Amino acid sequence: MQLKNHISLIKEFTLNNFKLKYKNSSVGYLWSVLTPLLMLATLYIVFSVIMKLDVPHYQLFLLIGIIFWNFLSEATTTSMNSLLGHGNIIKKMNFPNYVVVISSCLSSFITLLLNLIIFFLFTLIFKVRLTAIAIILPFYLIELFILVLGISFFLSAFYPKFRDLSHIWSFLLLIGFWVTPIIYSERMIPEKYLKYYMLNPMARLINEARDILIYHFTPMLKQVLITLIICVLIFVLGFLFFRKKSPYFAEEL
Repeated sequence: MQLKNHISLIKEFTLNNFKLKYKNSSVGYLWSVLTPLLMLATLYIVFSVIMKLDVPHYQLFLLIGIIFWNFLSEATTTSMNSLLGHGNIIKKMNFPNYVVVISSCLSSFITLLLNLIIFFLFTLIFKVRLTAIAIILPFYLIELFILVLGISFFLSAFYPKFRDLSHIWSFLLLIGFWVTPIIYSERMIPEKYLKYYMLNPMARLINEARDILIYHFTPMLKQVLITLIICVLIFVLGFLFFRKKSPYFAEEL
């Protein structure tokens, strides 16, 4: 019964967060689709038209990277502020604080799913057929979600006491965008650095999603397991840290 109540709370908070995100916007939910498309247009012109970056199906290559990264950026940023935004409820009511963080991530996940619809429309426009291996995409989306949720647990637990974290995280997201293979292929990384570079779970998830959706490569089981272990480890550590800090949230908010 308690679990059912928690799930109902998560659902209610998720839908409320998603509606509030676009409440005062003139074009509303359309912004969730326009943002990655505007980024795609800008980066495509710069790196494909002007700099002549030679990557097959670069439009789709770039778009899936932007969609995945935007989810991480939006979800972690909003989740970091989620406890503060619900401070009055947390102080007055006795309910699990993790509900606020999970619902914040799920709200951004809805945006991710809407953006993926645009990606699949682009595959039709540019005549890139999907093969049977694309059916494992939900597995990668679950990995991405638990990775982002784990990071969000860390950030939201730190933020009530350390408010400068928002500025630091914005800077780290900027660096992360350029050191993750969103615009360029990981093949541009020197071989001697590649094994360290690919410890970045976002690099692994974006590359594996491209392989199954655009280039029709079947991922190696070893690489899939490494990505899964990294994502689960970050999630578990994030959740344990959040649970350890949660008794102090009410007095820190």
